Amino acid sequence: MPERLPEVVWRAGIDLNPLDVRDADDTRWLESLVWPEQTDRADRLRNAVRIARAEPPHLVRGDLDETVRELVSQAPPGATPVVFHSAVLFYLPTEAREAFTETMRTLPVHWISNEAPGVLRSVAARLPRPAPRDRTVFALALDEQPLAFTGPHGQSLDWF
Repeated sequence: MPERLPEVVWRAGIDLNPLDVRDADDTRWLESLVWPEQTDRADRLRNAVRIARAEPPHLVRGDLDETVRELVSQAPPGATPVVFHSAVLFYLPTEAREAFTETMRTLPVHWISNEAPGVLRSVAARLPRPAPRDRTVFALALDEQPLAFTGPHGQSLDWF
């Protein structure tokens, strides 16, 4: 582990339909997506909402692959851009996943993905062991190198 965490100097997000946590209806919608018995997730969401309200991120409406280049180009000079996504690429057809993978390989960024083990072929091919069969996990990877299996809602982290 590094002696200190990196400083986050800028953040932005892309979504086909970005929600504004400063809007009560948008916040209620997000809360309705958390299953009633998942109190830990509800608490995590409420804490995230408080942070986002205090320091709203720059959100851009757009398609992931079409918009990421432009957004990365807006990072401040001297910053190290990091692109992170979780449970996103599963919803794209294989061709779109492959196109996004190629885009990420060409951008001057670090790429952190957290997707189901079979979603990114390049990550799946490098997994040091098969995914557990007794529970659902995602494969956390940095620049296509697998680092850990994670719980799909952040409830676990099993480093390789």
